[in-house]
Amino acid sequence: MSLSSPVLARFNLSHEDHTMNTLSATSPKSLQIATPTDTTIVLTRTFDAPRRLVWQAMFTPDKMRRWMLPPPGWTLTLCKCEPRVGGVLELAWKSDEADPAMTLRGTFTEVVLHEWAIHSETMALGSGQTIGSLLEKHEFAEHGDVTAMTITQTYDSKQDRDGALASGMDQGMEACYQQLDAVLARPA
Repeated sequence: MSLSSPVLARFNLSHEDHTMNTLSATSPKSLQIATPTDTTIVLTRTFDAPRRLVWQAMFTPDKMRRWMLPPPGWTLTLCKCEPRVGGVLELAWKSDEADPAMTLRGTFTEVVLHEWAIHSETMALGSGQTIGSLLEKHEFAEHGDVTAMTITQTYDSKQDRDGALASGMDQGMEACYQQLDAVLARPA
């Protein structure tokens, strides 16, 4: 689950090529991005919280709603996440112009509780036009009270991967993850 929120930010296209490049980060905790292949993006971010709490924040709908920041004027209207094999991932946003303005749908294909999860992801405009699809793997590694989360996104083509990179996804995702830091600091 990667709009400003990371979802929408992925497809705001303005392109610059990134080949096995790690984008610069403003702090050691900031989102790190690498492109190890023509169709893959690897995102890494650390959180000052145990792996179990990071997992819950990433895959529990009421917690997801607290850190997934929609673009201005948009509202998250549907948030369903079932992190189990065959479980669904469904998100929908509305705007003043459309309800839904965008949807994200996927299915979990592999899950090891608190360790890793793999799901498909297809994004569509409210009109039904598909604007992107990928396979996403989340991995969680705990080191003391710090959890490193690695997300590997696999796209169908280099063009799709490059479009995601050019979208400003790194700023949208980092803004969401800074909000997630605040959520994890108050886990109740």
